[in-house]
Amino acid sequence: MGQLKMFGVIPRKPGITKQYFHDHYRHPHGTMGRRISYMRAYTQSHHFHTDLLGPDQSRFEACAEVWMDNAHAGLNFGTEPNYVEHVLPDEPLFVDLEKLEWCFASEDIIHGGVDWTDPDAEYGDKLFRLDERPFSVKLLQFIIRDGAEPWEGADDIELGRRIGALRHVRCHPSPQVHPEGAFCIGVRELYWPTRMAMEEGIAADVAAWQALLNRPAEAVQFFATAERFM
Repeated sequence: MGQLKMFGVIPRKPGITKQYFHDHYRHPHGTMGRRISYMRAYTQSHHFHTDLLGPDQSRFEACAEVWMDNAHAGLNFGTEPNYVEHVLPDEPLFVDLEKLEWCFASEDIIHGGVDWTDPDAEYGDKLFRLDERPFSVKLLQFIIRDGAEPWEGADDIELGRRIGALRHVRCHPSPQVHPEGAFCIGVRELYWPTRMAMEEGIAADVAAWQALLNRPAEAVQFFATAERFM
């Protein structure tokens, strides 16, 4: 998809409804955003509430996920003509700009999918490919501060599989784009094909879920429906 991934973590503008936020973000904002020349792939992740997380899950309402070629694209994204002329002026209509956060990062895909040789894996899970699906369900965890142990653990792959995640990615802020550091020190992404698969997977191994979720001392996390735009 690209060598660099951008996370635009979006808070909802005060005074507008959730429906207005999400629908306006999809169209016209998302439709216009597809024309930004630096973008190689584009997903909108739309937050949904769940009792698996605390009240801080509502801090952000959505996340723009954009893949691009390199740090040059990331550094110049804000001056790209289509962005400046069409997308940027639209942001104040639904975004709380003072609380908007950005992170340009490299991806470490530690688990890209089910092993075809696994005799216990379901055939449908073996066919799951992120680039072929219009929708998936995911956890976005933005790590602010490490706990007693680093947020990345040697058992991450195992823990993700124990809760049924079909894809597990750890992202690290780009030092070229963020020489003084980003708002987070890392991003964890866990993907499931559906919300039911996510809920059943976590319910089947709550200990594994808690081990991943609670490792950082401070993090902002939310579940979302990931909608692939390009």
